[in-house]
Amino acid sequence: MLSRSLPNQKPHLAWGNSRLLPVPSNFRSFLKYLLISIGVLIIDHFTKYLATVYLKNAPHWPRSWNFFYFQYAENYNMAFSITAISMVWVNLLGLVATCLVIFYLWRYASGTAKLPAWGMALILGGAFGNLIERFITGFRAMANTGVFKGYVVDFISFDWPDWLYFYRWPTFNIADSAVTIGITLFIIYAIFFEPREATANASSKNGN
Repeated sequence: MLSRSLPNQKPHLAWGNSRLLPVPSNFRSFLKYLLISIGVLIIDHFTKYLATVYLKNAPHWPRSWNFFYFQYAENYNMAFSITAISMVWVNLLGLVATCLVIFYLWRYASGTAKLPAWGMALILGGAFGNLIERFITGFRAMANTGVFKGYVVDFISFDWPDWLYFYRWPTFNIADSAVTIGITLFIIYAIFFEPREATANASSKNGN
């Protein structure tokens, strides 16, 4: 719980008469963005559950649609079914990337720029959603076959017209979408907004 502090002191976590760690000033902002990540995680796993229940061993839905439809698929590769490296490296890189995103979310949560914080929150929710599912399905497979082989459920499909270069867009899920949107927001901030903020900060320092 929080201990009582003097007016100019930061609140501290306390248990009994022991003072533990100081509560960071950006902790509340971090929790706010963390709730966004948790929301993405819940939506992602709920939609994967629906896809498993209603689409597994069934034709795609709606059956009359050929451009956009939902179809169950088990993805043992990277996001958007991209095959590049072994599953061990996919899981390790996913774990490292998730830790890095948590660090940057903590960093941007305390700033005034909301766009990168939103981006990091979406990336964290999507990355963590896929990572959790890979570990769950991997340990389940290892219990049955002795081989750790985790996968994520993909169910969103696009078929491009034949005259376009792309024959078929890889099947994906809500987590992949959240990661893509989050990266897009971060790139927009880095290209269009961050240079302006750096220029404004430099001008204010020179003015002082």
